[in-house]
Amino acid sequence: MSTRKFRVGLIGGGGIAQAVHIPGWKNLPEVEIVGVADLSAATARKAAALAGANEVFTDFHDLLKLDIDAVDVCVPNKAHTPAVLAALERGLHVICEKPLATSTDEVREMGELADQKKLKLMTAQHQRFTRGAVAAKAWIDAGNLGETYHARVRAMRRAWLPPAPGFIDDKLSGGGPCMDIGVHALDLCLWLMGFPKPVRVSGTSRTMFAKGHDMPNLWGEWDRERYSVEDFAAGFVHFDNGATLVLESAWMCHQEENEELMAQLFGTKGGIKWPDARFSNVVNGTFAQGNLTHPVDVPHPHWNEIAAFYDCVVNHKDSPVPWTETVKVIGILEAVYASAAAGREVVPTV
Repeated sequence: MSTRKFRVGLIGGGGIAQAVHIPGWKNLPEVEIVGVADLSAATARKAAALAGANEVFTDFHDLLKLDIDAVDVCVPNKAHTPAVLAALERGLHVICEKPLATSTDEVREMGELADQKKLKLMTAQHQRFTRGAVAAKAWIDAGNLGETYHARVRAMRRAWLPPAPGFIDDKLSGGGPCMDIGVHALDLCLWLMGFPKPVRVSGTSRTMFAKGHDMPNLWGEWDRERYSVEDFAAGFVHFDNGATLVLESAWMCHQEENEELMAQLFGTKGGIKWPDARFSNVVNGTFAQGNLTHPVDVPHPHWNEIAAFYDCVVNHKDSPVPWTETVKVIGILEAVYASAAAGREVVPTV
């Protein structure tokens, strides 16, 4: 009987890897992190020490030469595609931080290569693994929502602009809050809706505060000269089944809450809001409302997403977040930017 552990390599050893991905992998006793690659040798060494990994690289291609089963990609958005494609070409399964890519062409390229090689590819959309999301999904799948005809998605912060270049430099990030936090709430909402096909999108994308306003930032100063993404975006989406969706996303705005990450679905039988899983409907002619509570606690959604990826690989299950769903999420965000640039409604390439 083989005692070999499932071997993982990390591409990108920065904040998200150290804070949640490494602990998530270490929570699985059958898994061993064997190496870390990062452009910063110091960052790679720090992440490797946390992971208990022996191999450290500044070029991820060297990491891919190791005897590993899968890679976890935690680099800036624009660096996702080359890292994922290289790993897939080496015959490795891949979990990649959101957004999987900043264009639908890149998502398709990754997805089609994974399918061709019969490898698992998963976007790390950890919000699907929160307690409220699991409860809401079960309630909807039981038929309580009915037909969804409209949805609202908000990913709005008062003054939480991430100052790192990987977020504010378009060459690295491919977008601002729309790609950073909008992708979370949008993916969650589309998942609850059953992923209808978007057919028309109207959007706006603006920089309201980040270039020169005196708005303070709860995460400290940032390079205003290097700042080249939006700090606010909004969109209106039509789907092929007649449903509609409103999306709003910002890193800076005048609102009371420091952050509001929310999805609300309106159906013919009921309505529901995430993340608190508050529902409303009518029972025997009487208005009803309340909170859903999933019976199983979710200790950490990032850990759960990593465990789900590991399970799909070793037990030959479908990807928990398949690229065919991710391409619709990115298609909408891509179309919001395209519509803002063109000044008209556009058809997303999904």
